[in-house]
Amino acid sequence: MLRPALAWILALVLAATTIAAQELPYNQRPADVRIVMSTSRGLYDGEYTFSQVAQVCGEVPKDRNFSGVAAFIVQFPDDAGNGQVTDVSFNSKKLVAGVTTTTTFHLNVSVHSPKIGSPNAYVLDTEQPKMTGTATLSTPSPGTTQLKVTGVNDRGESIDLTMTCRPRKS
Repeated sequence: MLRPALAWILALVLAATTIAAQELPYNQRPADVRIVMSTSRGLYDGEYTFSQVAQVCGEVPKDRNFSGVAAFIVQFPDDAGNGQVTDVSFNSKKLVAGVTTTTTFHLNVSVHSPKIGSPNAYVLDTEQPKMTGTATLSTPSPGTTQLKVTGVNDRGESIDLTMTCRPRKS
């Protein structure tokens, strides 16, 4: 008799955990991204825009992050499709606790170029030699987070990214 009761309690705890995870302020946020890429010898050059739901967009506390360290994280879009932007991944352990600007981050962007299709991902990891950039966070309106990233990777390819994540509608 005790085992069914424990199983029921465990199921309740798991359901509550799943519901709580879905309601976290950084999960499943509507988002818009605008990316301008240049100096890439024709691979990425151009402007790309896309609107979709971001799986993650915001500061993830250390107890909710696999690394065990608080970080500002973007995983976009929620479901990759046929848009101009097929993936944006961003991570910075410095853009936390009220810090709004850093030069330490990792950005990975995949686009669909009208000229050549889907080239390899553009990577900007400012902890690597010959890669530089700045990431800035702002709050243009209540509940809205805007990430701006500018930089140049080790191939001399430039990026200017603006991502705006809005609050989920109730």
